[in-house]
Amino acid sequence: MFSKLSDKNLIYSVIITVCFIFAIVGTYIAGNLSYSKDAILQKAGGYYADERYFMAARYFSKAVDLNASSTELYRNYGTSLLRLGNYDLAVKYFKLALILDPGDSDNYYYVGNALYREASAFESREKFLQAVRYLEKAKNLDPYSEKSYLLIGLCFRSCGLQENARTFYKKAILSKKFSNAGFYNLIGNTFREEGRYKEALSYYEKAKENDSSFVAAYCSVGDMYLKLNNRAEALLNYCKAIKVNKDFIIPYISLAEIYCSGNNFYEAVECCLKALRINPDSDKANYILGMSYKALGRKKECVKYLKKAVVCGNDYAVGELRNMGIDLR
Repeated sequence: MFSKLSDKNLIYSVIITVCFIFAIVGTYIAGNLSYSKDAILQKAGGYYADERYFMAARYFSKAVDLNASSTELYRNYGTSLLRLGNYDLAVKYFKLALILDPGDSDNYYYVGNALYREASAFESREKFLQAVRYLEKAKNLDPYSEKSYLLIGLCFRSCGLQENARTFYKKAILSKKFSNAGFYNLIGNTFREEGRYKEALSYYEKAKENDSSFVAAYCSVGDMYLKLNNRAEALLNYCKAIKVNKDFIIPYISLAEIYCSGNNFYEAVECCLKALRINPDSDKANYILGMSYKALGRKKECVKYLKKAVVCGNDYAVGELRNMGIDLR
């Protein structure tokens, strides 16, 4: 009898002890999992802040494996993946952020932007149009989202749907929420892309009239006059652009091209040197300067600037130096 009681007590003791051990182990594991998740998220956030996107993505992935979930986590993970060129996975996590917070217009924008980048990388018309659908939702949730209008326009233009892009740019102008000059300029760009230079010119002129300090519009007007064979008006508008903003490099390069094509090489050199004071690494300015010096018989300077153009990525300079017998190794 006493033996049976003893056996029962022993069994109860063992059961209680085992349960107690499991409780301790469970508490320990749960605590450490929580700690590990927080530590991993902290590391991921640190790498993300330092723009070390590969490491950030690794740690965000570990956090997700531990069932971490938040809009910020999915956004940051998606952004890291996007920077690494992993478009499909980036879209997936931006969509998860959207599911968690469907009322935030930025979540639609993130998906649309990722689809736009994927479409650009693979020249996918279908992806461009998918991007538009998300971007339109972003715009509808936030009518002040200028970036949504801009990206919708780019998507349509990338598909060859310039008229659709113009429709959205005109809607942006009618909303009276944004810079009209910028959108007039963009409408001009759509006509330029279609080779409709007179119509492009009229919208670039509207951009100038709407904002006299909008330097890009002066350059675009100059470009259109060149297309329409009106060199004098082109020169005039490039010079006006410089008066508006003397630190804007494009009009100097445009003037240099005109002077170089007209055999006015000293004027071309002067414009290129001014351009290079703004940006010494302009491949185009270095190339035109090198070619101008070549025309002036100054081989040493010619080779110097053509080599710099090569370093800056100018393919024409590579061909020119090879034709001159210059070793580029």
